[in-house]
Amino acid sequence: MKIIVKHMEMNEITGAVEGYTPVAVVDAYQFNDVNEALEYAWRYTNNVMGSWSLKIGEDANDDVEVLVKREDGLGLRSSMMGDRFEVDGVEYRVAAFGFKKVKIGNLAQHILNGGAIFDNSGDTVCC
Repeated sequence: MKIIVKHMEMNEITGAVEGYTPVAVVDAYQFNDVNEALEYAWRYTNNVMGSWSLKIGEDANDDVEVLVKREDGLGLRSSMMGDRFEVDGVEYRVAAFGFKKVKIGNLAQHILNGGAIFDNSGDTVCC
């Protein structure tokens, strides 16, 4: 199973989410469970003991294909809450604990919520 890791792009002034940039494809071929594959992709797109994107230290993993490079030559940031991980066309949002499937709401609901769409639990699920 392949996971496309998309890092959230935020406006530096307003903090508004402006989109998502695909930064890596993680080949989690050894997992049949989506949650285990997502956790694997999470671990190996975080800078814990080196740099995942520069393939330095214990964060280097041949199952991770880096899709973008920084112009200054530094490594990419770690994945964080709000980023999106896509598996077989289904997107998951990195939550405080684990991952939540992204649900797309309707435009009217989006506008009424001030640009965010919430599910019944109050979690933001879109935008």
